[in-house]
Amino acid sequence: MNKKIATLLLISTAFLLNACQKNVDVFVPDPGQLNGADTTWAASLPATAAVFSLQTSLSATSLFSEPVKDSFELNTSTVTLLLTNGLQLTFPPLSVVSSAGQIVTGKIYVEARLIKTKGDMVVLNKPTSSNGSMLVSGGEVFVSLSKNGQQLQLAPNAKFYIRYSDAPTSQLMKLFYGVESNPAQFNWVPGTNSSDTVAVGNQYYEIACSHLRWINCDYFYDTTGINRSLISATLPSNYTNANTTVFLVFKDYRSVLGMYGDVPEKRFLSGKVPNGKVAIVVAISKQGNDYFLGKETITTGVNVTTANIQKVPLNPVKSSLAAIRSYLATL
Repeated sequence: MNKKIATLLLISTAFLLNACQKNVDVFVPDPGQLNGADTTWAASLPATAAVFSLQTSLSATSLFSEPVKDSFELNTSTVTLLLTNGLQLTFPPLSVVSSAGQIVTGKIYVEARLIKTKGDMVVLNKPTSSNGSMLVSGGEVFVSLSKNGQQLQLAPNAKFYIRYSDAPTSQLMKLFYGVESNPAQFNWVPGTNSSDTVAVGNQYYEIACSHLRWINCDYFYDTTGINRSLISATLPSNYTNANTTVFLVFKDYRSVLGMYGDVPEKRFLSGKVPNGKVAIVVAISKQGNDYFLGKETITTGVNVTTANIQKVPLNPVKSSLAAIRSYLATL
């Protein structure tokens, strides 16, 4: 009997050892390395890069600033439109021309959008920076005019007027226009026309502008006497500038900065930002048909390197577009 028991114990032990060895041999891949992801960073992004389809997918249904489409008759009188998104647009007569420079009258179609949330600035990839410098926004506006399917322009020396409510307002606000030539890095530049003005009311802005499309009411954040740092986001190797977009979202200001690919170092880098501010580093990625979200709350200027860089590691997790939008709505 004792021999039988000993034999059974030996067989059981051998079976368990063999089972354990099989478990040791099982390779569990890092979820971030699945699906044969491309780890290549690109100095120049092709139009087919996943990051562009990511932006399209995000902006397909914006959070609070759906574009409003309307029409109006422009002839010999000034026309004022009050749109459902809170924008009031005023067009003087003879202020609109075709691409050939001919005065346009009659029925004109307008598409307009008002952005006042940081989440929408991320969704629509319209960060608040001018040539790398931090802006504080009083609202971003998009206005486009068309007739018979053709885009229209403002006549030379003409201007139109935008009015919308906001609170609180700031007397520091100036006018900026969007530069759309680089789809990977949107930029705002100050208006240079002396007739481009921002009138500040108690709870509204009224803007006189000589350009259509993207318009921003902003001021430069004053960094006089304030130490500044660069923020560097590092992610797993399959998150590259070809499939990932990263933003620095400030808590106490309507400010969202793009963090762009530093290709040699394989990281996402901000411009110089003021130290001591609470902000969230947000990374959104599209890999195959899947979406990923990473986020980390920081205080700027903490634990910087000798090169004045603050390193922020991110580990995104798989998320649905709906979940990503819901999160962005909280920013």
